[in-house]
Amino acid sequence: MPQYSLINSKMLSIKLHGEEVYAKRGSMIAYTGQVDFAPSSSGSEGLGGRAMRSVTGEQMSLMSARGTGEVLYAFYGLHVTLIQLSEETFFAESESLLAYDGRLRSGTQFMGSGGMQGMLRGAATGSGLFTTTLEGAGELAIVSDGDSFALDVTHERPIFVDPQAYIGHRGQLQSNIVTDVGWKSFVGQSSGESYQLKFTGLGTVYIQAAERGGNR
Repeated sequence: MPQYSLINSKMLSIKLHGEEVYAKRGSMIAYTGQVDFAPSSSGSEGLGGRAMRSVTGEQMSLMSARGTGEVLYAFYGLHVTLIQLSEETFFAESESLLAYDGRLRSGTQFMGSGGMQGMLRGAATGSGLFTTTLEGAGELAIVSDGDSFALDVTHERPIFVDPQAYIGHRGQLQSNIVTDVGWKSFVGQSSGESYQLKFTGLGTVYIQAAERGGNR
């Protein structure tokens, strides 16, 4: 299996022994050995996943790497967090996904209840409410503006997250889109009606200490 390790907080090393990994296009900064690279628009998902992405606009621009050697990845100096999956599903905001094993099955899922109304809210706010799912056993790496922060969700303590600070989540969680009128205008970041993601259940939500900007 691929061997993931951090060179430092902003650089990822993946050692390959004939396996395949997918990474954000433009994130490979160096490699050694016999490794073949190829562009990929869908990663390890099938026709259904590709069709879902075309409808939702939750696109990923990926590059596959296969062979024997070591590949180094980094992206705009963002911090890297490694996550190990053991026959479970990780939900990732697509912009925050740096790399993942070809062993993991990828797909797309809507974040939040509310049916078509909720989907229209997400489209109207540009909040990235369609997420990439990675399922199975393997490793993945996410990037964040500064160190990522893991928030534990319990049945007694739901978590409310700004969609622009959301990176991903795992566990037995349910997500809903909720409205809070003026909560950001109160702190001077925006005005009017704002939407948040409410997580309930048992699991972990990963966030970054900055809103997603237009610099990448």
